Amino acid sequence: MIKRDVVMPIELIQEIAQIVHKENYLILKEAFPSVEMQGSVFLSQEEAEALVDLAVIEKKKARLRFPYYDDEHPLYNENHEDSFDDIQMGIYEKTLYYVESAFKKNSFKHLL
Repeated sequence: MIKRDVVMPIELIQEIAQIVHKENYLILKEAFPSVEMQGSVFLSQEEAEALVDLAVIEKKKARLRFPYYDDEHPLYNENHEDSFDDIQMGIYEKTLYYVESAFKKNSFKHLL
């Protein structure tokens, strides 16, 4: 099985590793063996897809937690928008960017 080096900021790696271990995502534990890991992440295609799934799940959880993030919603809440944006522009967009940088661009569209 061929694995690719996915270069990501340490903070993002550790955030993902914490989620992997908290949620016990077995498919990603080999790639993220410790919550304090440093350095590169090596992913197979299957693991890369699982990591994209993780990012999508975190974004969907944010929608459930912060439903009034859209300023066009009648119950709009600025705190919801800030919290949702932290996840949207954080773990979600960054994970997709770094994974797609290491693999073929748009090869994960079917997961989004």
